[in-house]
Amino acid sequence: MNVLRDLRESTRILFLHEVTANHHTRLRTIAERLGMTVQGASDYAHALEADGLLTLADGEYRATKKGIDLLQSRLRELRTFVEQASRTTAFVETTTALAGGTIHRGDRVGLFMENGYLVAHPGRASASMGVAAEDAAKGEDVAVRSLEGIVALRPGRITIARVPASRSAARRLSPESSRKALQRSRGAAVATVEVEGLMACRRLRLHPRIEFAPLAGTLAAAERGVDVLLLVPEERVAEAVQAIESANARREDKIPYESLTLG
Repeated sequence: MNVLRDLRESTRILFLHEVTANHHTRLRTIAERLGMTVQGASDYAHALEADGLLTLADGEYRATKKGIDLLQSRLRELRTFVEQASRTTAFVETTTALAGGTIHRGDRVGLFMENGYLVAHPGRASASMGVAAEDAAKGEDVAVRSLEGIVALRPGRITIARVPASRSAARRLSPESSRKALQRSRGAAVATVEVEGLMACRRLRLHPRIEFAPLAGTLAAAERGVDVLLLVPEERVAEAVQAIESANARREDKIPYESLTLG
């Protein structure tokens, strides 16, 4: 039903645009311009007139002020949609990746997301393939062209390590919770929130990778397939969870997360 309603609305807007952009004294010419039957044009004309959007003045079909206002409003919405869609669906002809091995110009490479970075592996099949535009040694950057497919990517897991509100409790991290936190930190980026998170990080002898704008950084890393250990003071845990849930509301492939209490 929504699709049918959208189609009807689109035809109404096209009808109003046609009578605004051109002079029409007959429904037949409108029907020919819009690729519909005369009866269909007649039905739309009657409906638009009933809604106060169209009038027949001096033998000519014209949009009313209300019709012009509606037309302009829908065109603004369409322009906004096209601009946003253009930004999000821009075609990338060449990209830059890290060389996963020795690459020669013209080599066919598979593209993978590793530790948050795009890596090109020569001769390795991937959901996304391309052709090296230059020579590169392992670890160097390389331009890849003739791109095909989309890089397979699963979001990373976020572990929220809750730092106790009490300073005395925060200074005495239990061996069990410390062990779990250290396990989660293996191969993960460590993020800290506030001084409490930083101090807990130091007590665990970890080195934070994300310290500033930590929630945004944590989400960005997870969306690029990186696991994250997020050390958060207890009073900001709800904020962290809300940020993850908000991000997941926009994603089909949800970011998995869990929490553990330090102390």
